[in-house]
Amino acid sequence: MRLYGCAALALVLPLAAQNPPPPAPAATPPATAQDSARPPRPDSLLPDSLSPDSFRAALPTLGPPPGPLARGGRVVFDEDSLRFLGALTLGELLARIPGVFLVRAGWYGVPEVIAYAGQGAASVEIFWDGYALDPLGEDRSAIDVGRFSLGLARRVEVEVLPTVLRVHLFSDVQAVRRPRTETSFATGDAQTNTYRIRYLNRWKSGAGLGVGVSWFGTNGPNTAPADVANLSIWVKGTWSPSPLVGVEYQLLRQSITRDSLSPSGGGPSLAGVEVRRTDGFVRAYAATRPDGMGLRLDAVLGSSSYRDSAGSLERTIAQGAGVVSFRAPLWSAEMATRLRDTRTPLDVQLRGSWIPFGSLTLSAYGLRRTHLDGDTAAGHPDGGGRRSLEAGSTAELRVTRLFSLVGAIRWRDAVASPENLGDTAQRVLDWSFGAGLHLRRGDLEVGFARHGTFEAPAFEVFRRQIPFGTSLLVRTVTATVSVRPTSYLTVSGWYRHPLDPIQSAFEPPHHSRVALTFRSRFLPTFRRGIFDVVGQVGLDGWSDGVAGTDSTGAEIELKGATTLDWLLEIRLVGAVLFWTMRNSQLERYSLVPGFEMPRGLQRFGVRWEFTN
Repeated sequence: MRLYGCAALALVLPLAAQNPPPPAPAATPPATAQDSARPPRPDSLLPDSLSPDSFRAALPTLGPPPGPLARGGRVVFDEDSLRFLGALTLGELLARIPGVFLVRAGWYGVPEVIAYAGQGAASVEIFWDGYALDPLGEDRSAIDVGRFSLGLARRVEVEVLPTVLRVHLFSDVQAVRRPRTETSFATGDAQTNTYRIRYLNRWKSGAGLGVGVSWFGTNGPNTAPADVANLSIWVKGTWSPSPLVGVEYQLLRQSITRDSLSPSGGGPSLAGVEVRRTDGFVRAYAATRPDGMGLRLDAVLGSSSYRDSAGSLERTIAQGAGVVSFRAPLWSAEMATRLRDTRTPLDVQLRGSWIPFGSLTLSAYGLRRTHLDGDTAAGHPDGGGRRSLEAGSTAELRVTRLFSLVGAIRWRDAVASPENLGDTAQRVLDWSFGAGLHLRRGDLEVGFARHGTFEAPAFEVFRRQIPFGTSLLVRTVTATVSVRPTSYLTVSGWYRHPLDPIQSAFEPPHHSRVALTFRSRFLPTFRRGIFDVVGQVGLDGWSDGVAGTDSTGAEIELKGATTLDWLLEIRLVGAVLFWTMRNSQLERYSLVPGFEMPRGLQRFGVRWEFTN
């Protein structure tokens, strides 16, 4: 069964909000994702998307853009979203953003990458509490988004630009002075098991501790059998003697073992791996005000290492960053500098936002990166090096409370693959604009975008199956809509359609995602958080397209398909029980040639969080 153009339906799920309203005073409870789905008030001036929970006073976050952004410029998945969206991996979470194509070669545990707007491996950039997670090892061009355990994160914010997603993950922290413990267990078909244990605490002295262990294992389905084991260890220590100063140390270690995966019908296999990746860093800050306003200084120093069991892939890079920012009610500005002993030794970025009057929001950024070339990497003093320049801006005009206009532009004279010492800069201009209608019972947004010609870097993990991406100059139209007939029922989704006959990799002519979500918010008898029920059925479909090109330049076909997924979650005080089923109508399809996706597989489990 194929889907060639479904009705346009919106991304704005009741649990994942685009550009939520700014925080209220500290005494107000944190805004829920349902609240943040409403259009922002014209008098909203506080320049931050963060909810007013007390972890800001413990240690402010580092990473999201300062100040307000235009509608659609930021997608926020708060703690409630992460617990009630049924997503196991970061890739499944990002797939809810309009235009994102999640590329897999089978069941959970195999490589998982994000393709967005025909950008290939340049589609996404990832930061963990302000520390840049650079690609290393088997994929030198993009990070495997299937390796991140969402159970270790408290919040995910995504900057959405016309041709890139900048993902900021924030680790969990205990906001009060008492211990919090979590145990989680899940199992399912193909012997897919997940275990997670976490402990968090905070003391009167200002010290805090967070420890988490997450293990995932599967044998893989019959269509793509491969034993996979992924062990993640997270340690976080904080010391914040006052709301104005603090320091933390974090360690995130991943140990991954995966058997070789052979395609059906012959062809190159997906190599087995046994790798270890460790990211550790120290972060400190000093601020003039405890509410996030005023002047603030942030600093990060850390390193990342990657090695496999054979020793053929082994690398360690160091990273340091400094950020100076100022936030005021009507404007904000930030300057950040990042140093590395790698292919990109220097990264300088300026960004800011401004509300010149109540109905207009403006934001802009500019960055400059230097890259080593073959001569400078070899130590020759006359090596010229390479550089990347980039600038972008977004704007929103709220014509009335019901109608808004938005626009974004991104200009690049940038190197797509800094790890490739022979890669040179490409000059590209991307832009988008759109209009939105915002009613009490629904939202409708329609946008038009142009992506300039760009030689997209290929995904290294799939290099043998898909050697090259595609060059493109494509115009697309995207429609998102959310209909809320009642407080407990939402129909939402999005539809994306390229207007040009050129087909870029993983950007098929028709791509849509639809979700019908039921949530028991209509039960007034129970206090929120005591009892909750979420049921969701999701439909994801795309038409025939291309996945890239082979070594001869011939296009590799992407077959159209439609998948139907189910989710049921029940919360009882501190316990959450869940059940999911993927591809329940047993559709046969492949995203990577020769690797058939599994059909009708289930997972179920329980997560229990308590204080003692």
